[in-house]
Amino acid sequence: MAPDRSRLRIVVEDESGGIAAMADVGSGGAVPHPDGAQSGGVSVARTHRGKGIGSVLLAVIVDEAVRRKAPRFLAGASAAHNDALEWATRRGFSEIGRRLESYIELERFDPNRFGARVDEVRGSGITLRTIAEILDGRDAGAREAFIRALYDAEAPMWEDIPYPTPTPHWPYDRFRQMFFESGQIIEDASIVAYDGRIIAGLTMTAKRQPLDGSTWITGVGRAYRGRGIATAIKVEALSRAKARGVRALVTTNDEPNKAMREINAKLGYEPLPARVQLEKPLLH
Repeated sequence: MAPDRSRLRIVVEDESGGIAAMADVGSGGAVPHPDGAQSGGVSVARTHRGKGIGSVLLAVIVDEAVRRKAPRFLAGASAAHNDALEWATRRGFSEIGRRLESYIELERFDPNRFGARVDEVRGSGITLRTIAEILDGRDAGAREAFIRALYDAEAPMWEDIPYPTPTPHWPYDRFRQMFFESGQIIEDASIVAYDGRIIAGLTMTAKRQPLDGSTWITGVGRAYRGRGIATAIKVEALSRAKARGVRALVTTNDEPNKAMREINAKLGYEPLPARVQLEKPLLH
C-alpha cells in the first residue's frame, strides 16, 4: 500500500533453505523523512539468535544508510522484548518515543453506554455520516471534490499528531491511494463529522486480517475539540464495525497523545506492549 522504491531487503537462509533472518532499509514508505533519514530493522529467527547474524545484518543496512548520506537511522522494537531493546542500545540506538497500540473486542462493546454523549454531539448541530453514505451516487467529479476536502481537513489534524520524529503531511496522491484506491478502507465503518458543510472530524477504519479492523486515523478540527466529537465518531465507527461483523479493532496512539488514549480507554480498549521508536545518529 505504501511502496518504497528505495527499500533494500536482505534475507538470510539456513542450510535447509529456511529463512534465518531478514533486514531492510529505506526512505520511510508513505512519508519519507524530510532530512533524508533512513528507516529499517533486523529480525532473526529464534533458533538462529546468538550467532552474530543480527549484528552483521545491522552493519550492512547502516552502511547502506551512510552511503545514502542519511543523518540518522530510525528503527523500532516492542517494549515486550527487553532483549531486543538492550541489543539495540548496545549498538548506539536510543529511545525517541513510543507508539501505543490497543484493541477492543466488539462483541463486548455496548454503544448504549455512550448514547447520551453521541446524542449531545448530534444535538449541537454535528452530523455523523459514513464514507459509504457520502460517496453513494456521486459522480467522479463530486467524488474527487470530497476526497480533496477530506485531505485538506485532515492536514492540520496530522500536524498535531505528536510523532517522535518530524513527519510532514503526506502528498495528496498518497492519501488518495491509501484511503480510496487500496481497497483497505471499510467505508461503512469510517465516519466523517460535519458542521454544515465543514468537516469537523473524521475516523478511518481499515481491514486487518479476515475478521479484524484497524483505525488508521481519528482526528478533530482544532476549532471543534473539547466538544465530545472524537468520542461520538469513535462510538459510531465501533457500532458500525460491530454490526458489520468485525471481531476486533486495533488503534495506535503516540504516547504524548493523552486525550485520545483516555477516550480509547473509556470506550474499552485494552493496551498492548508499546512500540519503542529508536534512533541512531550516523557519522560520515
